[in-house]
Amino acid sequence: MQQKLEARAFEQVASMMLAGEQPVAAARAVVGRFAASRLGTVVAQTAAQGAAGAALTAHKKQFVVVTNRRLIFLTQTFMGGPGKKVVGEVPREQASLAEAKFGVVSQLRIAFGDAGDGVSLTFPRVDKKNAESLAAALRQVPAA
Repeated sequence: MQQKLEARAFEQVASMMLAGEQPVAAARAVVGRFAASRLGTVVAQTAAQGAAGAALTAHKKQFVVVTNRRLIFLTQTFMGGPGKKVVGEVPREQASLAEAKFGVVSQLRIAFGDAGDGVSLTFPRVDKKNAESLAAALRQVPAA
């Protein structure tokens, strides 16, 4: 089932791909906001990055597509598939995997830039493998 949803997500973003951009992974997740202070670091937060995190968390259930150049956040349909509306996007060089926890409920925390603001992606038990593949894709060095 995940392969079908991932293929649909790749189809949804195909028209917006840049030259040489390739999709790497996609998964549905519940998106929330987090600040670096939750990870124990003290950082100054800029208004622009705070606004980006707020915009991405406007829709809680989303489909996240990781390409070799950026992260694309899509709405999620009622049935859990990738929607057509793009909620936001972040260049890969500005996004890093800050934390990954896998279990009954898996969670990935993605930091944006040096300020440490970012999003928290939560996955239910049935999507644990999807969380692991998304984490692996985020650990890869983005293409220049």
